[in-house]
Amino acid sequence: MPGLRYLKKIKESFAAKIFTVFAVLIIVVSTVFATFFIHHQRKSLTEAMISEGHLLARMLAYNSRLGVFSENEILLRDPLEGIIQHEGVLLAEVYTADGKLLKEVDRDSSAMSQRPPSLSPQAQKVIFATVTKTNTSLFQEGSDHFEFWAPVISTSQSAFGGDESLYFESKPAQPSELTIGFVRVAIDRTLFTSRLHSLILKSALIAFGFLLVGSAILYLVVQKIIEPFSRLTEGVKAQGSEGKLSKLAVESQDEIGRLAMAFNTMVESLAKRELEKQLLEEQLRHAQKMDAIGTLAGGIAHDFNNFLTAIIGYANLLQLNLPQPGESRGYADQIRAAAERAANLTQRLLAFGRKQAVHPRPFNLNEQIITLGKLLTTLIGEDVEFCIELQKGNLLIMADPGQIDQILINLATNARDAMPRGGKLTITTNTTELDDEAAKQHENVSAGSYARLTVTDTGIGLDENIRERIFDPFFTTKEVGKGTGLGLSMVYGIVKQHQGYIEVESAPDKGASFSIYIPLIETMLEPVKRPAPLMPKGNFETVLVAEDDFIVRAYTREVLEKHNYHVIEAADGIEAVARFVDNKDLISVVLLDVIMPKMNGKEVFEEINVIRPGIKTLFTSGYTYDIINRKGVHDKDINFVAKPVQADDLLLKLREVLSN
Repeated sequence: MPGLRYLKKIKESFAAKIFTVFAVLIIVVSTVFATFFIHHQRKSLTEAMISEGHLLARMLAYNSRLGVFSENEILLRDPLEGIIQHEGVLLAEVYTADGKLLKEVDRDSSAMSQRPPSLSPQAQKVIFATVTKTNTSLFQEGSDHFEFWAPVISTSQSAFGGDESLYFESKPAQPSELTIGFVRVAIDRTLFTSRLHSLILKSALIAFGFLLVGSAILYLVVQKIIEPFSRLTEGVKAQGSEGKLSKLAVESQDEIGRLAMAFNTMVESLAKRELEKQLLEEQLRHAQKMDAIGTLAGGIAHDFNNFLTAIIGYANLLQLNLPQPGESRGYADQIRAAAERAANLTQRLLAFGRKQAVHPRPFNLNEQIITLGKLLTTLIGEDVEFCIELQKGNLLIMADPGQIDQILINLATNARDAMPRGGKLTITTNTTELDDEAAKQHENVSAGSYARLTVTDTGIGLDENIRERIFDPFFTTKEVGKGTGLGLSMVYGIVKQHQGYIEVESAPDKGASFSIYIPLIETMLEPVKRPAPLMPKGNFETVLVAEDDFIVRAYTREVLEKHNYHVIEAADGIEAVARFVDNKDLISVVLLDVIMPKMNGKEVFEEINVIRPGIKTLFTSGYTYDIINRKGVHDKDINFVAKPVQADDLLLKLREVLSN
């Protein structure tokens, strides 16, 4: 069927959809316009017919005054004949004031079937009373005709002052006016109907013509619009069939040409996104490698810290047993110093892998930079001149030293990469004041005194577009596989965590300068200085030592026994619980390694605490903070000492636990 075929075409064709929508719109507009026009014209036609009837009735009343006054039918003949000649007039009658019909004239004998019925005496009285009271013409609508009534007025000074009075409803009544009769004019309603039908037909023809012309124009316009779209669609299909998008030829500069250019822009964008996707995938793999390195660092740190615990501990014991000064004592001192540097290196390795616990504390920024300077010298290489310029005095800040080290390492690494042919790297510090107006320009920053740490290089620099994105995660200007894009985003996050802010100044071939602002504090607690070695002795308390590493366990036993403690050993968690059950009344304190085979330290504590509530416990571990945290040892009220632990630190902490 044609209708179904067209519906299918609408569903499949964009051009058919456009044509149908606008065709329906044209039909609706044409129908509404024709309806409104017919309604308006009908109203105007009705008003014109009524106005014409009132005029004829008033004219007949005016011309019939003398004939009504004298009741002479001859004088009434001409006015009636003149009125009956008007188109559509069926009947004209003249009555006296008492209702006597003086004379009537109808159209012709063929119209007698449409002749309005004669008035009854009662109707005559009502109409006469109405026209006399209002002193104007009256209109009534019948089923097939219109009737108009007008008063015949006699006065010494006519109420109708001139010919123009025929066009007015009434004149102010004069004291000498007298209504002496009334006239009746009937107009055929068929005249109104024929005019209305003619009007409707013309309106329908106009609307139909508008619909045809509009549809034809619309069809041509749609075809004109769709034709270049069709060519463009075919071109896109051909691109897609090849499995690879490429740019289309731009045939014109109009909308279609701009659409082709937009498609070409989209092709460029897709190609760029595909490249960015590949870069992100590479960065993700690199970040996963970095995370794996961090995990590996955490695992190595556990065993390494156990070794260092034994090395530092035995070196300490060796120092105590050797005379001072002496060559052997010097050797022992060097062994301990090297082991402590190794322990510090382990902490930095954990900081690099972001496995170190975050512990803000007051410290001197200048001292931290000096301590890290040797490592930075090795990091940036011999072809880069390294210079440190520090403000005199102490720059005290509340921060995590490991995170400040992370900031310096990242910035120094970036500076080294920006100077492939060598250059100069300068680290400077000073203080600055930030007022309320300046503080409002930075998020979560308050007015006050700030320490400014500036890292400046003489490298290739950054343009404005790159400078706006350098702190975005995964954004990097390095080659694929040579940068994660995480370094500066980490720097930004660390600075924000310390309620500070960072500023960057750079230009191509002008180097770069990163200024980091961290709030200053006024004072910091002086570290407690104690005589070395200060190793408090015990009161022969019994200590349960649960440690899976044999060397650490043997070292711990020797240290404790030399300082008046009894030691019970356990190599894993289950053995620790068993030994505690056997000696629950003797054991004063439990030294638990957090990570042990079969049962970890937290689980051991929970079981022995049920057996003997309130048992004093000291936890220790060489694992990274995130692993310790997963094992449940994260409460600040829990006693904890990190490996590698020196003998004096262990004895002091153990004495502290027993004293509480």
